[in-house]
Amino acid sequence: MGLLEKAGKIKDDGKPKKAVAKATKGKAKPVKAVKAKPVKAQKAAREPRERVAREPRVMPDGFNLAGKAARFARRLVDFIVTYGAFLGVLGAFAMIDGDFTYMWIAAIAMMLLNLVVLPLKTNRSVGMFLTRTRYVNYKGKHPFFMHQILSSLTALYVMLSIVMIGVGSGATGGANWTIISIGIFLGLIPFADYVVTKLRKANGETQSMYDAMFGCWYVVAERADTGDSAWMSRLESLGDWGEKKGWSGSATEDEDAESND
Repeated sequence: MGLLEKAGKIKDDGKPKKAVAKATKGKAKPVKAVKAKPVKAQKAAREPRERVAREPRVMPDGFNLAGKAARFARRLVDFIVTYGAFLGVLGAFAMIDGDFTYMWIAAIAMMLLNLVVLPLKTNRSVGMFLTRTRYVNYKGKHPFFMHQILSSLTALYVMLSIVMIGVGSGATGGANWTIISIGIFLGLIPFADYVVTKLRKANGETQSMYDAMFGCWYVVAERADTGDSAWMSRLESLGDWGEKKGWSGSATEDEDAESND
């Protein structure tokens, strides 16, 4: 009997243990508390910006458009100063055998002086100093110097176009259409400038394609104060000679002269 009682006790002791184990398995794990995100303060509504009226981009008061004589003289003088030496060396190179290295350097330096250096430093060219003219934007200031450079490349585009089309057409082994295409493309730039200028003139405007792009006008200028600069004084003195020749008149003076005739 003693053994049976002990066996019954062992069985009884095991049952509660299994039940407790099952009960602990069925219990849910404790849930971690989630921290609440701090509420951001709402930004104050921005007040609408006041729209500032833009200044009308028209030619400023106090300036007169340059006349026909000033425009023609300026183009002629700038062409001679910029390309005269280069064309002279090119002609000599084509007819005479010899070393033209230093002459080429001098001709290119002369070209860059009037095409790049003077516009960059003064926003004017030799022809503009001679005719005492300049470009102004709607604020009455000089436009970006690239305007002067681009508008002075028209003659170069025309010459390069003619040369490249001629070289491409006369190439050995048939026409070189790559060179011809580049020549045609370069020729289209001054052609577009010509067409746009004519269309604007027909609508009563006085700006070329480049003038319209940079928002400027070609006007008569006054003698500038050169201070202690000797080379600027010499450039400004060219305008005195141009005035004597009648190359610095305004468009208004041209109209008055035509009406008197």
